[in-house]
Formats: sequence, structure tokens, C-alpha cells
Amino acid sequence: MMSYRSAWNDFPQCILCGRCLEVCPLFKLTAQEEISPRGKAFLLQNISLHDIRTRDASRLASLCTGCARCVSVCPQKINLPLRISTLKAAHPLWKDWIWSRLILNRTFFLPLLRLGGHLLPGSNPLAKTFAAFSSKGTAPLFKLRNTPKLKPEKSVLFPGCMGKYLRPHLEQKAHSMLSSLGLDLLPTPGWQCCGFPLGQAGLLGHDALCMQTNLKIWKDMGRPRVYVFCATCLHGLTSRQDLGGETLDLKHFVRSVVSISEMIPGLNLEKVSGAEKPDLIWHQPCHGPADTGRLLQDALFIHGLSLAVHQDHCCGLGGAFRLQSPKLSLRVARSLWQSIAPHQDSLCLTDCAGCIVQLCSTRPSGVRVSHWLELI
Repeated sequence: MMSYRSAWNDFPQCILCGRCLEVCPLFKLTAQEEISPRGKAFLLQNISLHDIRTRDASRLASLCTGCARCVSVCPQKINLPLRISTLKAAHPLWKDWIWSRLILNRTFFLPLLRLGGHLLPGSNPLAKTFAAFSSKGTAPLFKLRNTPKLKPEKSVLFPGCMGKYLRPHLEQKAHSMLSSLGLDLLPTPGWQCCGFPLGQAGLLGHDALCMQTNLKIWKDMGRPRVYVFCATCLHGLTSRQDLGGETLDLKHFVRSVVSISEMIPGLNLEKVSGAEKPDLIWHQPCHGPADTGRLLQDALFIHGLSLAVHQDHCCGLGGAFRLQSPKLSLRVARSLWQSIAPHQDSLCLTDCAGCIVQLCSTRPSGVRVSHWLELI
């Protein structure tokens, strides 16, 4: 047995207050104290004080969606997802698990997800999921008209895995929208992963290397404004606080990253003639900007469309959580859909690649899932 007590010395300690129990999607679903944030935090901070096998502790600690809702309410500001990632990184067998192979070979696997819907027979249970990944979601409801111009500053898109492999038409839409706002868009460079999925999977060295590469690309381009349209990418690019000797450059980079959703209030939208009027739902990604749903809701209201904003439900993907605990992950997703209770022709909007994957593969019959950019 290995001792990890030293790994927790710099972390604040759990005082067992229980505030995390009110927000944890897994505890709400199971009522099992041992997989609550409080239970896992207490286990981790006592891991070397009792006869706890580290492999068992790692398995239990990995029962976490990584939503970080517990972090926002914890009076000690314990970052449990980070502790769990640290434990995974320290476990000698973790990196050999299939998640690392998937994420490190994403340029091979993600295109296959897009092609899967066409290659698999319709009777295959995976066909629905794969076809949903490659779907464009919905016909546009709006077009841009005479949108006021912004300051023509040098800018660049960060399309992420969703724009590169899953739904490349989103990069084209984002590029057209930003160009219509008068921005001086540079060609999209060879960005690396935003690093967030790697960090959650416990591949902490790899996520740092990705950020170092992205930081160098940004500096070589002349430090432009960086626009993202994936909530996970936004969080991954802006949440890192330290990167060795490049802390100052990292801070400047973080300040340059902007969610494209901030542009919504300035868009001059015109309804497409004959476009449908679907029942619209907003799913709030756990790591996304809190005001995106409201901004979109206001923009749609002007055109007589309502958007039901759902802020309090995790979809249950959680990166490696979906791979390691698929049954529990799907239970979280089913709980979400039951709470939302969508109509059969509802259109669920979000702006996170992972959420789109999870929602597409679990959606009730007749419900569609799209990125909000697909409305334009």
C-alpha cells in the first residue's frame, strides 16, 4: 500500500458540515454517504491513517462527475475534483486504463464517432448515439442582419474537439458570426486540447503540456483575443492558475479568452421565413458561464420565442465517470430528463461538447439536442 497523506497536506480539511450534500447530483440520486463529496473528502484525507487499500479508495473517489458544485458551496473551498484527479495521477495503474488511450488518441477516435452513425446498421444500439453526434441538430431559426460592428481587433477561434471533430459546421458558423461583427479573424492554428478532460482523467502532466503548447501558439500569433464556443474549453483555458515560469503570460492569456456567448446581446437577428417554432430548453453545463441561458432567453423573447432555462441539473457525463461508472452516469442523465419533462418535439440547447454527447445519447424519443449556434 502506498501512502498519499503527504499529497493532502496542502489541502484544506473537510469539517463535515454537509453543505455539499445539498448540491451533489450523485448524493441526490443515491443518498449514499460514501460517494457524497463529504464522504470522499473524509476518506481521502485519512487515506494513510487507516488500513485503506489505495486502489479501492481510488475506485470510490472516482465516483464523481467533476461538476464542482460542491466546491462552490464548501466553506473550506475544498476542490474535491482536483483531489480526485491528483489521486488518479498518483495511481500507477490509472494511466494504463482505456480512458487515457481514448483521450490521447482523440484525433483518431472522434472522427469515428461522427462516421459511426453511417457505418453502423440501424439495429445496432450504438447507431442512435453515433448518428446523434454527427447530427446538425436543427434547421436555423434566424439569420444575421446588419449587426453593429465591434472594434476590429485581432482575434482567433478555439474550436475545441467539438468544432474540430464532432460538429465542424459549428466552427464555420462561429467564424461567420464573428466576421459579421467586424473582428479581424486570424486563421485557426493547430491548437491542442483545452486540457480540462485530461486533467479530470488524472493525466495532469498531459494537460500542462497542452496548455504550454497553446500558450506558445497564442504568443506567436501576437496575443490575439481568443473566442471559444464550448463551455468546457472556456473553463479549461481559463481555470489554470500556474504553469511553471510562465505565470504572467498565462494570466494575460486567460484574460484574452472570451466565450462567444457574450456576443449574443449585440446580434441583430431576423427570423427565417417559415422556420419552425419549437419548444426550447436550455441545459446549463456545470462548468459554463452562468448567464448564457439568460442572454439567449432575452434574445429569443424579442422574437416571440420562450426558452426554459434549467440551471440545477448535471447531465452525468463527467468524462471518465461515464466510462468507469456508466450505469450511475446514465441514472444521472435520466434524472435530468425526468426533471425537465420535455415535450416530444422539444429542442434542448447547450454549449458544451461533453453535454451534447451525453444528452444526445440519453434523450427521450423525439427530443433534439443542439448547440445554440445552430439556431443561426
